[in-house]
Amino acid sequence: MSFKRLNGKANDQSNMEYENLAEGEHEARLIYVADCGLQLREYKGEVKSPAQQVALCFEVLGSTVTVDGKEQPRRIWSRPFNIFGSMSGLSTEYAMFKAFVPTAKEDTVADWESVLGKPVNIIIKHVKKDADTTYDNVAGLSSIPTKYQAAVDPAITTEFSIAGSEDVDSPAIKNLSGLAKFIHDKRITGNVAPVAQAQPVSEVETFTDDVPF
Repeated sequence: MSFKRLNGKANDQSNMEYENLAEGEHEARLIYVADCGLQLREYKGEVKSPAQQVALCFEVLGSTVTVDGKEQPRRIWSRPFNIFGSMSGLSTEYAMFKAFVPTAKEDTVADWESVLGKPVNIIIKHVKKDADTTYDNVAGLSSIPTKYQAAVDPAITTEFSIAGSEDVDSPAIKNLSGLAKFIHDKRITGNVAPVAQAQPVSEVETFTDDVPF
């Protein structure tokens, strides 16, 4: 299933135990692609026209978290990014998609469903919110050469999902609690789906516009 291109409120946080990932590259697999709907935007103090945004969720291979006493695969969401009718060469979507498909061309439509489950390196950068809180931020992606992909570990997650906001039973939508609450509250179209248990989040509060990595 795919989301339709256009041309919330999160649940309470579960009890979760985890340590920050080290900064740098980590092998991961793309497990969810979620449509975040039309989002209000502001850039350098200027209000921009609304844009449709999506977010990617990765399972960090070889890393787990403990949620309510149970060990689970570690998942991390990218910051939501703008999508349009096709990919501009300067867009975040183009930079993201090329990490999976290095031959992708500008002015084409990214087929996110075709890369679900594929391995990629996520580049982690720490963002310090306050003296006691540091987030793991997905600062970018880098490709894993095809000849090495067979050696990459499989994901623990077995059900990959790409979904629009109306697909309330999709794992991609149910697990949107990995994104900050304000992403749900900023939606200006569609229904906000109920979300499931929290995952370690990216620091998305400061992300306001579609810029390349």
